Amino acid sequence: MAIDASTVRVPLVLTAEGRAWLQARLERATARLERVGDELATERTDELLLERAQLTEQVEELSQLLRDAVAPGEVVDDPTLVELGDEVVVEFPDGSRETFLLVHPAEAGLDEHRTSADSPLAQAVLGSRPGDRVTVTSPAGAYGCTVVSRERIG
Repeated sequence: MAIDASTVRVPLVLTAEGRAWLQARLERATARLERVGDELATERTDELLLERAQLTEQVEELSQLLRDAVAPGEVVDDPTLVELGDEVVVEFPDGSRETFLLVHPAEAGLDEHRTSADSPLAQAVLGSRPGDRVTVTSPAGAYGCTVVSRERIG
């Protein structure tokens, strides 16, 4: 019997720092939503109605994200493959190296060390192994790099 790929769920992985950052964003959005509700009780403007709709959507999305997310250490991983939640070191042809934490797009903005799984570099290294040479296809053009190492974080 074949497995329907649409029913296979890839876990949503968030680091502890990413979870805390998103939780703080949720708390700020929830507080602002309450203030907008209070303001709407005395003044109904299109701007406030639009802001309420946007904040409601943001609160729902963040709540679901936080509810469904697991820590990198909770995912059964293949220690030979680069996966979400890994710290990855790549080397470029000029010998320079870059180290980054491969994360869900929702937490990529937390700091400069995190790289969204949607980025061209992340897409190129996902599923590769240390020692693999990969080609990154970016808007600026294609370039190669070598995966030096990967380490599961938390």
